[in-house]
Amino acid sequence: MRRRLLAKIQCPHCWTFFQSEDICWVANHPDLRGDSILTVDSPKRFVPSRFAVSGEALDAFDAPCRHLACPHCHLILPSVLLEHKSRIMSIAGTPGSGKTYFLTSASWQLRQILDRGFGLAISDADPESNQALVKNEQLMFLPENPNQLVVLEKTQLEGTQYSTVQIEPGQTITLPQPFMFTIRPTARHVNARGAELLTEVLCMYDNAGEHFLPGSDSLTSPTTQHLSHSKNIFFLFDPSQDVRFRSRLLGLSSDPQIGQVRRAFRQDNVLLEMAARIRRHAGMSADEKLRQPLTIVVTKSDIWKKLLKGFDIETEPYQLEERLSGSILGRINKDYVELVSRQIENLLVETVPEFVSAVNDISAQALYIPVSATGGATQLDPSTGLLKIRAADVKPCWATVPFLYEFSRWGKLVGSIRQEGTSFV
Repeated sequence: MRRRLLAKIQCPHCWTFFQSEDICWVANHPDLRGDSILTVDSPKRFVPSRFAVSGEALDAFDAPCRHLACPHCHLILPSVLLEHKSRIMSIAGTPGSGKTYFLTSASWQLRQILDRGFGLAISDADPESNQALVKNEQLMFLPENPNQLVVLEKTQLEGTQYSTVQIEPGQTITLPQPFMFTIRPTARHVNARGAELLTEVLCMYDNAGEHFLPGSDSLTSPTTQHLSHSKNIFFLFDPSQDVRFRSRLLGLSSDPQIGQVRRAFRQDNVLLEMAARIRRHAGMSADEKLRQPLTIVVTKSDIWKKLLKGFDIETEPYQLEERLSGSILGRINKDYVELVSRQIENLLVETVPEFVSAVNDISAQALYIPVSATGGATQLDPSTGLLKIRAADVKPCWATVPFLYEFSRWGKLVGSIRQEGTSFV
């Protein structure tokens, strides 16, 4: 079958655009080692001139090759990127704001609901790249002993979740490992006939919170430059890191994070630093609003939900519509999500006004969404002093809502519930 290739591809590792005909292949013969950009043990990358009947490139020793690589950074790329456009969704926030837990809960919950509820298939575009995330999903949702207390490992500043390349001689650069998912309509989706055109590759990154702090962006460690290439930005605001929020929650929540003394960060300062980097790398003026939609994910909603009186932020705000033809359409209640957003903004104005001021300074289209990645399963392990979770108690709330809301903006994948009726707007 003939494949429809994109004319231009963006590498999810180094974010460079290149023509599809310039893509490299990875040599398969064991004697072809020592890549100029990677390591002496890495298989060589090359632009092929000969191909097997099956379509695989042949290396210099006639071995058929299986893997593709970026012509700029030489890191391996999944073949799906040649056929379907990719979309970067960036997750940012301070250290300890819950980025890893949020990403783990959201990815697992999306795997559970997209097929049956929205007629969408989600799969790992590159299972090897997604290994760290799959491991965290296993710990939180499929442990051998669901009653055992577990903790997700904090994202490190370096290690297996990063790649090092030497594009310029003598200059080593550290790049973050992307998590990549393919999202496509199934045969049951109302727009199944357009599946090929509607399929997209979603790219996300789990940076250490320290990478977002002022002074951490450099030429040799451009680990957050995906921000300037992203189509959507999720900034995690953690109420438990603010002393004013914790004082309001005394007596309302018994969560150990309320009384625990830990290092806190000025979250408005980190948000403004993020915006400054995006403007700098995108060549924007210093006072220009961000071009991407900004979603403020207000984490740990199980702790502070009592401050939002009269609003249900536990029931998921979406529903399935079945057609007479047998096709289905999942719809998110945008009206309700936006109503909750306005109430949360009011709550933040009362408690952390400088943060809302920073949001309004950088974005003209911010949305506030409450999320609990664990549903209140956090416990203090007295033997280690670490905050842990019991998998049997994990019940995420609204973890998928930031993603579903954005999916509804992409086109004809997820519908919207509005007062005037169903739409794809």
